[in-house]
Amino acid sequence: MSDYSEQDLKYAAELRDEVHKEALVIARQTYPAIDAVIDRHPVEDYFQQYWDYPGKWYTMVAIPDGYKSRAALVEEIVRITIENYRRTGGHTFSADSFYDLIAHYPDCVVDYYIAKLDAPYNGCESHWNALMKAALYITSDGWEVTFKPSTITAKSIPTEELFAPADKNGALNYRKAFLYPPHTNNYTDADFDKINAALFPNGTDSLEVYKWSTDWSDYFDDGHEWWGALCITVYDRSTGRFAVIMASATD
Repeated sequence: MSDYSEQDLKYAAELRDEVHKEALVIARQTYPAIDAVIDRHPVEDYFQQYWDYPGKWYTMVAIPDGYKSRAALVEEIVRITIENYRRTGGHTFSADSFYDLIAHYPDCVVDYYIAKLDAPYNGCESHWNALMKAALYITSDGWEVTFKPSTITAKSIPTEELFAPADKNGALNYRKAFLYPPHTNNYTDADFDKINAALFPNGTDSLEVYKWSTDWSDYFDDGHEWWGALCITVYDRSTGRFAVIMASATD
């Protein structure tokens, strides 16, 4: 990539800002409370190079490569922004940097919810409270939650089981849900590790993991057809927050 002048970067930043404003107007038609959009492209992507007389590369400010038009770029930014807004239950995007990271993985079928500990930690009861918060947000996009508390069961699992290898032909686990959804993606173990480094920035020694039953919402019905369903809560004692991990998909 070329070295850009300060003026070039100023022009590129202005174009990026214009695109963001256009996308924000459209996103707010769906969710008026959205106050920012998510663009996976840094300002340096808003350049294109072309070869012209007298045999020299020139740099021009333009939309990032890979889009047929400005409208297509705006549409993608709107899609990612709304998807993230739904995923986070309307959290401000700056509430947790993890949400900015996961937005870079639009083909991920795993749903995440970050919850801060808002009362003294009390084992499974605290996990339950985090799960209920996550369920209200993750299933708010049309999924029905119909359950009685007595129908949901949980068991503590070792941290090693949470990050166990993915067996394409085996039962669904967290790594398999991320790497091998019914509609394939190009994600790798390195991507999986990157996601979890953001979820658990201080490592895994302070994690407590619960695995929950998946018979309490039609959110899980698609996964029950054949691929599988997943519901996990993870408490990180070093940060005082929960990561709720849910997945269900079909072809």
